[in-house]
Amino acid sequence: MAASSSSSFSSRNCRYYYYQLPHLPDECWESIFKHIIDPLDLESISLVSRQFHSFVNRTRTHLTISDHVIPHLPALLRRFTALTSIKLTPEINADIDALLSQIASFDLPSLHSLDISDQRTFPSHGLRQFSQKFPTLKSLYCSYTKPDLVLISECFPNLEEIDVSYTPVFSDADLQEKALASGLKKLRKVNLSGTYIIGDSSIFILCQNCKFLEELVVVCQTSCLCRIGFANAIRMTPQLRSFSVSNCNVTSELIDALVSLKGLTCLDLSYARISDDALCVLAEQGLPLRKLSLPGCKGCGYGGISCLLRKCNNLQYLDLQETEFLNDQCVIGLSLLLGNLKVVKLSENRELTDLSLFAILRNCPFITEIKMEKTGIGKHKLREDCLVVNSHVKCLYLARNSWLNDASVTMLASVCPNLEMMDLSICHGVSKGAIEVLWSCRKIQRMNLAHFGYDMFPFQFRVCFDVPTLFVLNLSGLGISNEDLSFISKSCYKLKELELTSCHKITTMGVKQAVKNCKQLRTITLSFCRKVSAGVVAWMVSARPSLRQIRPPPQFHFDEGQRDLFLRRGCFVGQ
Repeated sequence: MAASSSSSFSSRNCRYYYYQLPHLPDECWESIFKHIIDPLDLESISLVSRQFHSFVNRTRTHLTISDHVIPHLPALLRRFTALTSIKLTPEINADIDALLSQIASFDLPSLHSLDISDQRTFPSHGLRQFSQKFPTLKSLYCSYTKPDLVLISECFPNLEEIDVSYTPVFSDADLQEKALASGLKKLRKVNLSGTYIIGDSSIFILCQNCKFLEELVVVCQTSCLCRIGFANAIRMTPQLRSFSVSNCNVTSELIDALVSLKGLTCLDLSYARISDDALCVLAEQGLPLRKLSLPGCKGCGYGGISCLLRKCNNLQYLDLQETEFLNDQCVIGLSLLLGNLKVVKLSENRELTDLSLFAILRNCPFITEIKMEKTGIGKHKLREDCLVVNSHVKCLYLARNSWLNDASVTMLASVCPNLEMMDLSICHGVSKGAIEVLWSCRKIQRMNLAHFGYDMFPFQFRVCFDVPTLFVLNLSGLGISNEDLSFISKSCYKLKELELTSCHKITTMGVKQAVKNCKQLRTITLSFCRKVSAGVVAWMVSARPSLRQIRPPPQFHFDEGQRDLFLRRGCFVGQ
């Protein structure tokens, strides 16, 4: 039984396999369930048998707690005892201290990660209670908060990963710096992006004391970083494998420190100023880079980049977005050096056209993801005899390409037959080319068509053939009619997420027809759909039990009683 996609799993299918393979070992079933992408697919599977119910309980390892989950939290924590990570949604409307204390009252022996980022207050009391039950917590994420690093170091001395990015200025900054740099000696990953509490001296102590540090992320807010003190700090961590620093001048001292990191596989110098000579010095050392990010960099050109890439024979990820010097000739030349590349990001480079895109498809045989938003794709029409089919490509992000047209999109669909995701949002020259993608790419799962094709309206966007693999479709801002939506929902009947924001022609009748046709629908968005009545919300909750979230039309208003009723049905209604 194939387990690579959640599309093949349903209560009926699993019941069939369960009775056909009654003696399949438990380990095999558990291995199959772990491949299911959408956790909500596990709901129907858990109904097949007590054995499957038990497997599902052990398979669920991550829980996101939002306002509508809180009433059901005790039942969830009793059921899913194999949880390894818990995340609180941003600015949750609850007492965070009490919530953490509640979680600490349950037996979750595998829990090792907690995310409390973007909360209004830092839950000091709750974390103390939490630490008494989970003193060996490995990962803590508290970005966009004002974390008490002294308390964190006291409560969780065994932390291996911490994210304190984008934190405000502290009145006791020295004490906070010391707590981070000296109190958490087992750290392996640290994210200090955008924080004002850390300076050169603190990073030096951090690197000196954390002998296991493998990943360091820093975004310079002032000019104090990347001088000699910072470079000396990097030299204290020869085991560093991933280094990211943004918005800085890359000095010769920093380059000398980087070349001492013989195991460096990931280097991110976003929006930095770096010279070609510096890149060539990096190249001479033959660092084993797998991931290189240089978006928005100044001071370098094709010579320095190509020199570095010649030595990075195993590079799999390359980000050159917003790069001043890039043109088609540069990308064609660089693509010849990237035989193992899997992901490339070249957005916001206006000089790049179809020549660059198809050079990557031709010269990078293992490429799976290409991001070329806001470029010049569509300016050059290539001959079909110049094209090469690339069966590895899974994702194409081509949003905001004003030159892109139906012919180019159709050509891409023909050379990327295994495409699973395509983003054509705000591509005003594309219309029926999107239908060609659905026809040619029989593994397509997600499409973003928001606000595309303005120049082509009015036109009928009708899909008149089965697209059973499509799970996510964004049609926001399109002038589609009820009849168009009916055709789409009948053909894409396995949709789980349908985005209809600002579809002003859609009425209540069209929405009802779509909900009837899409029997696996989990999320539907009707924001700014002014012709859709408020009463359709209660009808949808009743008619389609699979729905888990509805963003209602603007006319919809409800009281707490209705909200609770919808939640009891398993559906959250709100923006």
